[in-house]
Amino acid sequence: MDVRDVALKAQYYALSHGILVQERLMTEAESNSQPKPSFPPFTLFPSPFPSCELTFLKSIQPQISELYDNVSRDHNFLKNALRSVAETDEFTRRLVDILETVDREGVSKETSFGLLRSDYMLESRPEAWNTVTKMKQTEVNTIAASTACLSERVSRLHRYTVSLRDGIRDDRYAKELPTPSNGKGLAEALAVAWKQYGSSSAVIVMLVGNSENNVFDMYHLDTELWLNHGIKMVRVAFDDTIVGGSKEAKLREDKALIIDGHDVAVTYFRTAYSPEHYPSGKYWDVRLLFERSRSIQCPSVALHLTGTKRVQQELGRLGVLEMFLSGDGAEQIRATFLNMYALDQTLEGDDAAAKGIAEPLNYVLKPQREGGGSNVYFDDVREKLIELQDSNERSSYSMQERIFPLITTNYFICPGNLDELKPIEVVNEMGIFGAFVRCVHDNHSSAYGYFNVCCQYSHS
Repeated sequence: MDVRDVALKAQYYALSHGILVQERLMTEAESNSQPKPSFPPFTLFPSPFPSCELTFLKSIQPQISELYDNVSRDHNFLKNALRSVAETDEFTRRLVDILETVDREGVSKETSFGLLRSDYMLESRPEAWNTVTKMKQTEVNTIAASTACLSERVSRLHRYTVSLRDGIRDDRYAKELPTPSNGKGLAEALAVAWKQYGSSSAVIVMLVGNSENNVFDMYHLDTELWLNHGIKMVRVAFDDTIVGGSKEAKLREDKALIIDGHDVAVTYFRTAYSPEHYPSGKYWDVRLLFERSRSIQCPSVALHLTGTKRVQQELGRLGVLEMFLSGDGAEQIRATFLNMYALDQTLEGDDAAAKGIAEPLNYVLKPQREGGGSNVYFDDVREKLIELQDSNERSSYSMQERIFPLITTNYFICPGNLDELKPIEVVNEMGIFGAFVRCVHDNHSSAYGYFNVCCQYSHS
């Protein structure tokens, strides 16, 4: 079949199979009253990826979950690792302040819960490979990891488009194009956490931004929870939970978290990961209130902090990863690490900055944020490091070796671009979802489960 015909059918497939976003950013009230669905950008065909590397990444995800669970419980390590960053980065400082406050108050949770996504790229240079893997970890997302439900639907779409292109039924591609069950896996993890709270009438609250376009990915998870587990999920805008908000969050005497009249078993964050999500001190106050409550946080402030680039960098130091994880798992995870450098105003930081200035194409500057939207690349690395040469603000960045990823050719489908369809070069990133639920009873800690859910997706 002609590529343009495949692209047209792919668009209708996306619209009729739930691969949807709002056509523009909409407030929560607008979204609830009149959704305006469109489809998100996607590649027309799957990108080639070594099956052995996918198997490897799936095999280490339970250890990744265990690692970040263990790190999140060592508050002294987190505070020490982030001390210099917190001095110059207000967002990190406010999160550390909350951690220190609940530590002083003796707040202790019986259940810790995380939904994570570990992101990797396939290194294209043989000289950068090792005997374990060709994959290199870009980051671990510990808060608001998204696209789980959309990406599994895109996997099915790719089986459909390949079968149209080749004129063969799509069940012939079951082995070569596996379809993950991301939504089912994440819903299962949420259900396990909800059960630990111990109240059948309690709900899961999904905290969202006041302007979202990725609402359908969220609603797929909502549907999965209700149909397969009978658990109610309530979407609440973070803005509405502050003091004076229409759904102001409050604590009962028994520390139960009450939002909009609901007893909240699990507070699941799909926002609150960036400074602009906290426009006033009221937002920090309510984040502290969440931590003080009995509600199971996903993530806790401690787990949120494990996703900073400085913690990623510290885990790369010799012997640090092995403090939190032992055996083959530690060795295999370390094989995915890239060299990372602190940029404090020290001799070590000056040496790292000099490397970046001399060879800016070989490094990436990363602030302590989720996602890669704030990263600094290419010649901008040199300019940024020169700009920050004598500034303490330099400590708020980490410098990571750049990956030279495998580049492939594909077609990028966006609303309205069918007449301009042409092959383009794309860079692919592999994300692996995982989850953990850890319960503490009578001072005994046990891992209820380290869940492993595979998610495949591409960026151009």
